[in-house]
Amino acid sequence: MIIEYMSEEEQNRVFKMAMNAHTDEERDQLLDRLPLLPGLAKVLKQHIGLEALLNSNVNLYEAVQEYGEDFIKK
Repeated sequence: MIIEYMSEEEQNRVFKMAMNAHTDEERDQLLDRLPLLPGLAKVLKQHIGLEALLNSNVNLYEAVQEYGEDFIKK
């Protein structure tokens, strides 16, 4: 789990890097750094569970901003 603020400029830079990645793994790692939309994070939490979401490499910054710290607490 990642909780990292990224400015719009940083997000654009990371996205461009991901689109130019040499491997699928490198692309996926870069895309995982981008903040996940809160609604998508909430749906994933409901479907795969909190533990799996916390063990993933997705950036939950926006979800924590939207739903509060309790969103990632067990």
